[in-house]
Amino acid sequence: MNTELDLQAVRDRALRNLLTHLSESVTDQWDDIAPFEPTDYHDPGLAVLERDRIFGEVPFIVAHSSELPAGHDFVSLELPRNKAIVIRQKDGGVKAFVNACRHRGAELVTEPSGKCRILSCPYHRWSYDPDGRLRTVTLDNTFGDFDRSKFGLVELPVEERHGFVWMIDNAERTIDVAAWLGPEMDAILAGFGIDRLVSVDPHTYRRPVNWKIMQDGFLDNYHVKYAHPNTAGKMLHTNAVALEDYGRHFWFLTSRKSIDQFIGQDIAWDASMENHTIESCFLAPNTMLLKHATHIELLTFRPVGADPNESIMQMRIMAPTVEASGLTEEHWTKRWKKNWGLLISILHDEDFPILDGSQRAQSSLDAGTMLLGRNELASHLFRREVRRLVERVPGA
Repeated sequence: MNTELDLQAVRDRALRNLLTHLSESVTDQWDDIAPFEPTDYHDPGLAVLERDRIFGEVPFIVAHSSELPAGHDFVSLELPRNKAIVIRQKDGGVKAFVNACRHRGAELVTEPSGKCRILSCPYHRWSYDPDGRLRTVTLDNTFGDFDRSKFGLVELPVEERHGFVWMIDNAERTIDVAAWLGPEMDAILAGFGIDRLVSVDPHTYRRPVNWKIMQDGFLDNYHVKYAHPNTAGKMLHTNAVALEDYGRHFWFLTSRKSIDQFIGQDIAWDASMENHTIESCFLAPNTMLLKHATHIELLTFRPVGADPNESIMQMRIMAPTVEASGLTEEHWTKRWKKNWGLLISILHDEDFPILDGSQRAQSSLDAGTMLLGRNELASHLFRREVRRLVERVPGA
């Protein structure tokens, strides 16, 4: 497969469709309006199934590789099923473990990130090597004999691909990211060159909102000019999407208003179009990736345990290195600090209040059946994949 030619063809087709949509004030659509119930976001039983059959069964992104730049660097994570540590190994690979001592279960790491040559338990000072092997049992002459090789840290499946660290939150599973992505999305991500970028000050937010409401909010192109009239709505077109469906993942093109100069023209994609469009990928089960002309944004959403009313959102900006950008370090830092400031303002002042309110409102016992319009195609496809995973036999 020729990745560049394939991606070029995808972009050409989407660009032409998008320009037609803008000319005719339409968008790609689902076959029918779909009803849904507010209980989808509050049902404890469904939340357990989502925790185990989604996050415990399939790969999802937990970090960018640049967040673990050297041997013994780690990040700690609150995943739906486990508290976890991901550690860069001396040989350059990564390993992931449950963040719990095998003696009495104390938490080994409390910091969100750092460097560790030894993982030392604060309770009784048992210690572990970065590869998870049990290193020290304190006062072992009185503890008793046992097979230490069987009591290293519990390992979780982890893999690096396309500049990301992916995990399955289940020690009983194995991970194959390429197989999960499928050939089309694997080729698209390869073409983005994300492994050459660096993660700039990733942000984590804990929200009183179901993870699916959060995910929906950032797939939605229908709300832009209504929820963000003085920010994104001034720059971006609303309700105009050209989408490519790859089965469990999808890619779609949206645009800045500067693209209007090309409406009515039969043009092919070239690099200049990056200034007028945003390429987005939904990476099932819980990730939104947006490719801008200068950087890539990544948003991930996951539940807190099996609580249907709480979620963790992580947002990342991935940008060229200082050296690759041609900027001074001071200018580079200033640019991304300003970019983050704008994003945080939009999130806190505009997105979060609406999404928080949605969770509260849909807890009303008589909220009634609700509707997903034909124009909300990305949300239909997201729900299709959630249903598929929840209904699938675990381990299949």
